Amino acid sequence: MAVATQEQPAPEPDRLTIRVRLRGDTVIWSDLAYPGPDGRPIEEVRFRLEQYLGEVERAYAALKDCPN
Repeated sequence: MAVATQEQPAPEPDRLTIRVRLRGDTVIWSDLAYPGPDGRPIEEVRFRLEQYLGEVERAYAALKDCPN
């Protein structure tokens, strides 16, 4: 899933792409590679499904109420 892009002068934009999976009540974002607090790469993040869906609903409501 592409979650962000940044247009660059080069022909192709830079993209942030992650893999999203559901295992039971856990949402897993993988294929990440950003530095964590200790400098080691974070490659996977897990969320509780209830918390994840609540944030998706909150973000959708904020976008829906935002004027274009």
